[in-house]
Amino acid sequence: MLDDLADPANEAMWRQFDARYRPVLVAFARRLGLGAEDAADAAQDALTRFLQAFRAGKYQRGRGRLSSWLIGIARNCIVDLQRARMVRREQRGVSALIDLPHDKNLAAIWDAELDREVLRQAVQKLREGTRLDRRTIRVFERLVLQQAAPAVVASELNMTMNDVYLAKHRCLKRLRSIVAELTAAFENDQ
Repeated sequence: MLDDLADPANEAMWRQFDARYRPVLVAFARRLGLGAEDAADAAQDALTRFLQAFRAGKYQRGRGRLSSWLIGIARNCIVDLQRARMVRREQRGVSALIDLPHDKNLAAIWDAELDREVLRQAVQKLREGTRLDRRTIRVFERLVLQQAAPAVVASELNMTMNDVYLAKHRCLKRLRSIVAELTAAFENDQ
């Protein structure tokens, strides 16, 4: 993917990169205290800065992981937004300090948001891209995502407890496979 991003004519690869990382960047910015609109702006700015720097040859795989570079870019975008907000507040007589976690904590926050995004995408693929029937997926959603009791799910869906556990098992097996594929895709970007 990264080699293809260097080509300005490869719009499809940019859209794929954007789709993969924008949700993580937005969630990362939200976790660092930005509201929804500011987080979206920070993500857009981070993606723009990333693309410009990447195409200028500033990223070198041998010097670090892509995620570390993206974290640094995102952090700078968030700080810039917070500084701009602080300047506006100071003009009205209110001051604010920019308080972001240390770099190792930023990496942990990034990793947690990346894991959430992988799971979100995996569940979406489970729903839309598998041959599992809707009822089986509904069992999984109720048991795992909504944490309903197995007996309640069995009653709601008019199933035996054994059928509920089998449905859950089938979904988890497929979900693990999807998560592994998505995780590999993110790791291949490194």
